Amino acid sequence: MVALARKPCPNIIAVDATTAAVSTILWATGYRPDYSWLDVPVFDRKGQIRHDGGIVDQPGLYLMGMQFLRRRKSALIDGAGDDARDLSDHLVSYLAG
Repeated sequence: MVALARKPCPNIIAVDATTAAVSTILWATGYRPDYSWLDVPVFDRKGQIRHDGGIVDQPGLYLMGMQFLRRRKSALIDGAGDDARDLSDHLVSYLAG
């Protein structure tokens, strides 16, 4: 499910993860990072997520769209495809064991 809104929505949507067939969560926070919802030990001393090219040191957690993730254009729409290909290559080998 993808929701697009031009202004903040006052409604809260809840999903029961035990009965819903959710396999992916896409969280877009806007103009500046807000990781207050992320409760895993992956932050450096400056509050940034520790990662190597989008691969976070927490199994199953990956980043996309961050500044200089893998290349200079990573934060731009034009750079997302290259980063997604790189990360998908990693995921294929990771899932293959």
